Amino acid sequence: MFAAVLIVALFAAIAYSIQILLLTFAGILLAILLRAAGTWLSDRTRLSTGWSMAIVLVGFAAMIGGAIFLFGVQIANQADQLFWAVSQAYGQFHGKLAQYHVAGSISAGTGGLNLEAPAREAASGALWLIASLVMVLFLGIYLSTNPDLYSDLFLNFFSPPTRRRVRDLLESTASALRWWLAGQLISMTIVGVITAIGLLIIGAPMAVPLGVLAMILTFVPYVGAIASGVPGILLAFTKGTHIAFAAMLVYLVAHVVEGYIVTPLIQHRLVYLPPAMILVTQFLMDLFAGTVGVALATPLMVVAMVLIKELYYKQEWTEEAA
Repeated sequence: MFAAVLIVALFAAIAYSIQILLLTFAGILLAILLRAAGTWLSDRTRLSTGWSMAIVLVGFAAMIGGAIFLFGVQIANQADQLFWAVSQAYGQFHGKLAQYHVAGSISAGTGGLNLEAPAREAASGALWLIASLVMVLFLGIYLSTNPDLYSDLFLNFFSPPTRRRVRDLLESTASALRWWLAGQLISMTIVGVITAIGLLIIGAPMAVPLGVLAMILTFVPYVGAIASGVPGILLAFTKGTHIAFAAMLVYLVAHVVEGYIVTPLIQHRLVYLPPAMILVTQFLMDLFAGTVGVALATPLMVVAMVLIKELYYKQEWTEEAA
């Protein structure tokens, strides 16, 4: 009876703190990425792992700071213009739908987009977002600089006979996540470059920031591709209908190249994930944990597949990447 109560209490605690657990997992993902970069640099130079990690962390900080300076400050200074552009784009979009009787009574009388309520919700969640990002960044930095300390602390919860098996599971899981992250970075970079160049060619507004946004959202398979195209297409409507359709074509080309050419080649060499399972996992994580769950659904599925393969099928996960 006492054991049953403990199990129920454990599940209740996990359900209550699911957001914190997912953010911790995001910090672990960042740590794996930073550590892999540091190890790669150390293997190809005469630098020690400590100095390599220092260079990687400084470069990472410079990249984050540069992105904030180039895009964040620009967007903050042009917040009014951006608000007006999106509102105008939404109004023009509904106007086009009304002309073709697609939106019906919904479009009738719509002069623009009222973003007051969404703005209030965004402002109320800004503090939580900032705190979450800070938590993930600090976790990633601390875990990447001294991973053995934290892995040994975790392994101390297990008896000596079990400890070796758990260590092997941790190494296999980290290896799978490392190669999955490598594949995602390649896909994200290709989507970002194609989107930015395409939007620049057609003369769409804010082409480079939208390319960066498309690159970031590609981290979330399928769902991110749809979400990344919405702001770009709406902003393109402010330049004309022909620019909007051209922007649609740019996003379509970028994600077709990523989904049907780049990703299959990468997954064939690195980690293969069935598309149907990715979508199902995303929907399930949305029910349990919202947006954060959707963002981390795919790497969580990588972890689950490694554990199932090693614990259920008794097969080792091995690195076969080039």
